[in-house]
Amino acid sequence: MHWLIFLLVVLPIPLLIASVAIREQRWFKKILFYHFPKYLRPISHQLEFINVYYNNLTPEKRKEFEWRAYYFLETTTIEFRKFGRSPLTNFNAIRYLIASVATQMTLFLTEDCFDAFKRIIVYPDKYYSPVTKQYHKGETNPALGLIVLSWQSFKHGFDDPNDGINLLVHELSHALWLENKLFSYEIFDSATLAEYNQIVERKISAIPENHFFRKYAFKNEEEFFAVAVENFFERPAQFKSELPELYEVMTRLLQQDPIFLNHK
Repeated sequence: MHWLIFLLVVLPIPLLIASVAIREQRWFKKILFYHFPKYLRPISHQLEFINVYYNNLTPEKRKEFEWRAYYFLETTTIEFRKFGRSPLTNFNAIRYLIASVATQMTLFLTEDCFDAFKRIIVYPDKYYSPVTKQYHKGETNPALGLIVLSWQSFKHGFDDPNDGINLLVHELSHALWLENKLFSYEIFDSATLAEYNQIVERKISAIPENHFFRKYAFKNEEEFFAVAVENFFERPAQFKSELPELYEVMTRLLQQDPIFLNHK
């Protein structure tokens, strides 16, 4: 009788807890996404139109792109603050855009990318930080697992896709750099990163008057990396022409070549 009570009452509790825990695991969600997608919240087909990069991928990489974008949206809280009731702002489209850009940047890297950043807050314009007591366009805070963006500056980054200035790419680049530096998992190959750092050290120590990168890149190594990634994706042909050695090591660091993908 006691065994019957145990089987009917006690045993289901840990099984239920285990079931809930398993459903939250990445590997389990991935199995469902690839083989049983009807059990998951589907990702919008708008994704294809938001990111033309997607259309140049192989069918296998498109599926992986969709999976990574889906998982990013599932595990990242994207909040919009102080927007009020604005019928002109499509918040879902912005969420998909953020996920697609994050996926584009990391498609060929480990799936652990951005695991340390679970919240993104978007403000209509520059926002005031009580910490720095200044107004900011964007901010990446690893201690809070937080990325903050100004929508006006964010949007401006897509007005001209060839100027090498994109706030979203910039702040996501900071997140990757800090993850690789501060957390236990490796985003970038260590040998390639060491080679990249040697090249950057030479560049920063000898800044020419009219450098391909904007001056803000030379503030520190983190800003240099963020500006390098902006240019890597927005104007790769110019980047390769102006800074071939740095461009080549960036293709190995991010494990992709936008020039090749853009011409497929």
